[in-house]
Order: sequence, then structure tokens, then C-alpha cells
Amino acid sequence: MRHSKQDIGKNRERLEQLRDEIYADYRRKTPNSSAMFDRARKVLPGGVSGNLRYFAPYPLYMTNGQGSKTYDVDGNEYIDCFNCNGPLLLGHNHPSVVAAADAVKGDGALLFNPPAMVECAELVTQVVPCAERVRFLNTGTEATTAACRYARGYTGKNKILKFFGHYHGQHDPFLCGINNSTAALSDGVPKDVLSSTLILPYGDIEAVAGSLANDKDIAAVILDPAMHAGGLWGSDPAGLRDLRQLTEKQGVLLIFDEVITGCRLALGGAQEYYGVTPDLVVMAKALTAGEKLSLVAGKEKVMRVVDPESGPDDPRVFQSGTYNDGSVALSVTIAALKTYKKLSEQGEYQRLAEKAQRLRNGLADAFEKRGICCQVNRVASMLSRFISPEPVSFKSAQTLDDLDVIALELFFHGLINEGVFFNIPTSDHIYLSFAHTDQDIDRILEKVELVLDRFNFESIFK
Repeated sequence: MRHSKQDIGKNRERLEQLRDEIYADYRRKTPNSSAMFDRARKVLPGGVSGNLRYFAPYPLYMTNGQGSKTYDVDGNEYIDCFNCNGPLLLGHNHPSVVAAADAVKGDGALLFNPPAMVECAELVTQVVPCAERVRFLNTGTEATTAACRYARGYTGKNKILKFFGHYHGQHDPFLCGINNSTAALSDGVPKDVLSSTLILPYGDIEAVAGSLANDKDIAAVILDPAMHAGGLWGSDPAGLRDLRQLTEKQGVLLIFDEVITGCRLALGGAQEYYGVTPDLVVMAKALTAGEKLSLVAGKEKVMRVVDPESGPDDPRVFQSGTYNDGSVALSVTIAALKTYKKLSEQGEYQRLAEKAQRLRNGLADAFEKRGICCQVNRVASMLSRFISPEPVSFKSAQTLDDLDVIALELFFHGLINEGVFFNIPTSDHIYLSFAHTDQDIDRILEKVELVLDRFNFESIFK
């Protein structure tokens, strides 16, 4: 919410005092993480292997996890709702995952065209609606890059249309439009690379129709069905259906980036959840329950561009990779898919969504009864929060009061001190797993109340 100018100085002073108190608690609780950070920053920029893994005053360093819990180098236990940014849909060390990894220990890390590759692809084609053919890769970034190359090769066109608020990995052409700006998210991205990427507001079907009608060099439209990076807004099923019809009419491919939503929204991902089938899909994260593997799957006629047996007049796209079929990753993915299938048949996806809804309602109620206007967005088992007196949209979320954003980050840090690793303080991405129990939800909400009261957050948010 917007603070008056006369309140800004006072609130900033309160925030600094609050930060000092919360950081002091954190330092007392995590001395070994502090020592590990001092050691790590001498060999790793920022003491981490990725920017998202850092938060002030220093990040946690975890040693192991079990079920819904994770443990740091000081032996502290946390209810884990970050789950390494979403992959651990089964929780830590799920028995089927552990057994699958153990089963191939003696096979060797890499084999030439292992049978597990075939079995894994067969399972994908059975559960993912658009998957007639499958190619395995390593990461989500690699897979989105490949999918767009397939689309360009198949159509003979050059441009990709994406939407504001949608993140598609670290490939140069996609490091833009994650907020409401067309500027590159990072230094080091060549300006001319972005010329092949068009960016439009999500849900504006008329704008998409106009672009597709006027620009005949668009190969594909790519989207994240959860609109996760922009604040977790989800998709309108009718709007997705309209987009599907429009792209088909214009001869443009539709790509679902389901790195996050694949297997998480439903067994068949967002395609099953929303009832809309794209031409290509990209999956990773929950697909592999934590192992390093991703995929591009889609209609046979499109996937034929990477088929070595294609005819001499067919489009030919090169795609390969040394680590695309690691033994452990394939074995674990097979086990994860079979487990998700059983959970789906048992109605566990619905029960997980109900737990997430109870957590969402409990969070909103805890803030509301203290007079704090809090909006909690939920898509299936994922949540995101905003502090604002007015309903928040993707567009308005870009201009929320800085003091409220900082206070919310400190609130998350306070929860860490209480044994709830809700998320990284600088990244409001909250994921429940099948391992989370009703008791975990109760415990989280209990700690939410405790942190709000202990540090008198209502005096800052009001």
C-alpha cells in the first residue's frame, strides 16, 4: 500500500530495526551457515551457484531432507515449502525415488541409448496429451531453447511471441518481458537478439490476433500456463482455447512451457488441468522429482524435424546432448511418473489442492484480522502473496510500495527463524508437495501468527 511522505521515514526506521532483530535471531540460529558462507564466497560468486539461491545476510546451506522437512548445516529442521523452487512435488527422499536411484547404481552413469530412455518416453506419451514424440534434455532453459528451434525449423519462420510476466529460462532471446518492460533482464544480452522476440500482455487475444495477422514471420507463441514469474495468475481456460484456435488458424505453433506446471497442476500438467492441447510442451522440475532431466514433446509432424530418418526435403533441426539420458535421471523420472499416476487415481491431486487452499485461507485470515490487506494467489499447489489495499493485478504488482515489499521479505525471514522455509525471502514462490501433512499446514499457520505478532508487522503494513 502507498505510504504518505511523512510516514516513509518513520516506517523505514521501523523496518531497519525489524531487520536488525530478525537478522540477529537468524545469526544466532545459523552460525554454521554463516561460516559456510564465508568459505563459499571465496570460491563462488555470492557464495552460491545461482543468484536465486542467495539472500541477505547470508543464505542457508542444507545438508539433507526427508518428506516435507529439510535440515541445514546447524541441524535446524524446517518445513520446506520452497522445495528447491518446485521440483520436489513428492517431497524429499520419496521411497520410490530412492529405490529407483538405488536400482541403477551398478549400471553406470551414462549408457548409449539405454532401454530406460524408451520406457520413460512411453510413459510421457501416455500421460501428456500433446506428446506423440519425446526428446530428452537436461534443463528447462535447454528445453525451451530447443522447442523454439523446432518451431522455427518446422514453420520456416523466425520470430517467437511471448507474454509479459512469463519466464522461459536463461536463453538470451527470452530474458525480457518478465516484468512489464521489454528491456533485457540482464546485462550481457545482445540487443539484436531480442529483435526475434515479440512481447504482448497475457490474455489480450485481440493483440495476439493483430500480431499474427500483420506479421507472417511468427513461428510460435510460447507461454507459462501458471504465469508464475509474474505473480502466479494462472490462465483463463476460455482464453487458452481462443489462443489455441487462433494459432491453428494462422499456422503458428503453440508451445506450453510446463517446466513448472508439468505434473504439478495435474498428472498431464496444464494441458489436462485447462483442457487445452498445444503443439509442443516443455517439461522439467516436478517431472523428475529433483533429478536433472527435461524434455520437449509434441505432435509427431512437428517433432519430425529432429528425426534422423526424415526425408531429404523435410526441415532438419540439430539437437543432441551428452547427458540427455543419464541412468539415474531416467530411472527416477520413470518412478516419479508412475507414482504421480497412482496419486492421481487416488484423488491426491485434489487433496493437495485442498491443503493449499486451506493454507491460502489461513494466511489471508491471519493478515486480515490484524488489519493488513493481503492478497494470496493460488494455482493448484502453488501460492504467492501481495500486500496492497486494492486488488492486485500483474500490472499493478510492478508498482507496489517498496516498504511493503521489504516488510514482506522480512516476514518470510522471520518464518525461517521459526522453522518454516516458506520460500526464499527475495522470491515469493511457495510450493506444497504431496509430503506435506495437515499437521504441517497447522504448524505453518501457527508460526505465521507468531511472527506477525512478535514483530508487530501490522504497525508497518498499516
